Amino acid sequence: MSLAWTIERKSATSADIIFQATGKTQRFTALLISDEHSDNAHSDLGLIRKHHREAVDAGAPICKFGDVFCAMEGKWDKRASEAGLREEMRGGNYLDRLVAFHENLYRPYAANIAILADGNHETSILRHHQTDLLERLTGSLRRDKSPVLHLPFTGFVRFRFEDALKHCVSKTLHYHHGYGGGGEVTRGMIDQSRTRGQYVADVYYSGHIHRRNSDENVITSLDHLGVPSETQQLFLRGGCYKREASGGSGYHIEKGRAGRPVGGWWLYFDISRSSKSGLRCDLSYEAAN
Repeated sequence: MSLAWTIERKSATSADIIFQATGKTQRFTALLISDEHSDNAHSDLGLIRKHHREAVDAGAPICKFGDVFCAMEGKWDKRASEAGLREEMRGGNYLDRLVAFHENLYRPYAANIAILADGNHETSILRHHQTDLLERLTGSLRRDKSPVLHLPFTGFVRFRFEDALKHCVSKTLHYHHGYGGGGEVTRGMIDQSRTRGQYVADVYYSGHIHRRNSDENVITSLDHLGVPSETQQLFLRGGCYKREASGGSGYHIEKGRAGRPVGGWWLYFDISRSSKSGLRCDLSYEAAN
């Protein structure tokens, strides 16, 4: 289907995804995911493909916020294991095979992939081996006619909605791939309070700890007429696509970790007409299972 959106880079750390709102009321969708670790033998490629197909069917931009690559099965990596190495990765040019594998995996969905942002697995390869896996994958996908942009570890994505009369409404997403270990008690929820105190946005997304949870907040302020108004905030933590073993041995088990939630989030933008600005946008979300 033809896409109702385009993407523009605004700075080294930000981009706009621009939708054309043509109806009186209209719903737009974006897929937010992270921690696919697609090249790992334990990653659920069937689920990754399912979510990408659903995004294509919905005409939705796909925003990936880090750790597209696992890239930890090289001979130099202390976490490497035969059990985690896919057959396609075997050979003397591991890093080259990684890029080719991901290009082939994502090629059918290239037109819908909007954002590739760095995670710690990608920055680790760049730091130790001086090759940028995501930049290489971005170039490959753009040769496949993808509009994808490569963004850093943290940044902003603004979703803008415009109609034929040039009315515009927007929602800002701040993302950070994530940090820390995601303890069994807090499960990363405390990070949301830290983030809210440092960045202003409507939606906050992070991944990294392979937990999936959500929270909501309302900010009350005065509008330009001096009238109190409320602004919705969403906090979304994306799960992973790696089916971690719940028993046995290996790096994950030795760190005291069991299975983790899989999947990301569908973010919905419901556009309607507003007497104030011409357009109104309401946010909702649903787990991508």
